Amino acid sequence: MKNINKYIIATTALLMLVSCYDGIDSITEVDPGPDLEDPTVEIMSPNGDIIIPFTDTETDLDIEIFVQDDIEIQTITVAFNGDTFRTFDSFLDYRIFMESFAYENLQLGTHTILVTAVDTSGKTTSESITFDLDNTYTPVFESETFYMPFFEGLYTELISESDPSVVGTPEIVTGGYSGRTYQGATDSYLTFPIDGLFSEDAFSATFWYKVNSAPDRAGILVVGNDVPENRNQGFRLFREGNATEQRIKANIGMGDGESWNDGGVIDVAAGDWVHVALTVSATESKIYLNGVEQTSVTLDSSIDWTGCTDLTIGAGGETFSYWGHTSDLSQIDELKLFNTALSQADIDAMQPEDE
Repeated sequence: MKNINKYIIATTALLMLVSCYDGIDSITEVDPGPDLEDPTVEIMSPNGDIIIPFTDTETDLDIEIFVQDDIEIQTITVAFNGDTFRTFDSFLDYRIFMESFAYENLQLGTHTILVTAVDTSGKTTSESITFDLDNTYTPVFESETFYMPFFEGLYTELISESDPSVVGTPEIVTGGYSGRTYQGATDSYLTFPIDGLFSEDAFSATFWYKVNSAPDRAGILVVGNDVPENRNQGFRLFREGNATEQRIKANIGMGDGESWNDGGVIDVAAGDWVHVALTVSATESKIYLNGVEQTSVTLDSSIDWTGCTDLTIGAGGETFSYWGHTSDLSQIDELKLFNTALSQADIDAMQPEDE
C-alpha cells in the first residue's frame, strides 16, 4: 500500500513539473559571431561649459556616460584631469553600460574628462570633453547693464567684469544688506564709464541703502558733463535733510532745461536698509522706496547725455559737488543699472518676500 502511495505522489509531481514548462521554449546558446566593431563611448553629461552662481567657488558635478559594444565590454576607465577617477569591470549587461556618478567639490577652472572603453578582444575607444566651470554673473533682467554687489570685498562690476576708479578711501565692510557693502568716506567715491549702460532716452538705477545723515546732504549717483554747475545733461540722485529724516531726490537734464523730482523720505532713526529705485523714461521720472512709488514727474523732453562720460557713485563728484552735495558716508549695496525704465512689477520683483 505504501509503495502504491509513493508511486501516485511521484507521478503527480512529474505531471506538475511538465505542466510548469509547458509552452516555454528551451534555451539555445547562440554564437555571438566574430568581434568586428570597436566599442562606442558617449559622455552624456557634462556636455559644455558650466556656470554656477557667482557667489559659489565650487560645485558637485554630475557625470553620465554611455558605452556599447557589439560583443562584450571588458573595462571602462574614467579619468578626470589626467587622474583615474572611476573604473568599471563588472557588468550586468555586457554589451550596454550606462552610469551616473558625481565628482565632488569641483573647483573653478578648465577641466577634462576622458572615458576609455576596452572590449574582450582588446579593441579600445576613448572619448573626452574639456569644459570650463565658471561663476560668471547672469543678469536677472534682460535690460540689466551693471551690477556691483561689492562681493568678496571687491568693487568689480560683474557684467563687464571690470573695476571702477577709486577716489579717496571708501571701504567695503562686512555686514550690510547682503554680507558686504560699500561704506562711504569723506572725499571718497567711485567712478565708472557709462558706455553701454543707458539707452538714448531711458534708464533705471536700483540699490539698497542705509543712510547716514551726516553730512546733512550728499550725492549718491551722478552723471554729468564737464561744464561747471550745468544740470541740463545727465542726472543726479542725491539726498538732503537732517538727523531725523533724509529725502531722496533726483534731477534730470533735458538738454534745454532740467527737471526736479522731490522723491520720498527715509526715517533716519529707524536705521533700516531701504531699497531705492529711480526710473527715467522719455516722458517721466519716478522714485520708489521699498517698492512704493513716491513721486512721478512728467518730463518736457527726454534725458540728454551730451558730454557725459562717467558715473559717480557715492558723491556729487566732479559735476555736482556744489550746494554741499559732496561724499556720502552712507552704505550702498547691490547697485544695479538698466537701459530701460523699469515697471512697477519689475520693482516689486526686487523686494524681499515676507517672512
